[in-house]
Amino acid sequence: MTVVWIVIGVVVLVAAVLVVLEVQNVRRRRALSHLGPVDPRVGERAMSEASAAHSVIEGQAKSAHPGISGAGGGPLA
Repeated sequence: MTVVWIVIGVVVLVAAVLVVLEVQNVRRRRALSHLGPVDPRVGERAMSEASAAHSVIEGQAKSAHPGISGAGGGPLA
């Protein structure tokens, strides 16, 4: 009989957690509804710009310090 009560308690606990999470989702959706839909191309464009900037900075760093990575040649001894 104790096992039955434990199972019932676990089921009630899981249901309560799911209800709380759904209430939070509804509140968040309501709070952010004024922002409107998001354009998926914005994220892609930001990622490509960040990748390009990273490549430029990496290239500048390797040209400023050619012996560190081995990409710019051997050490200048």
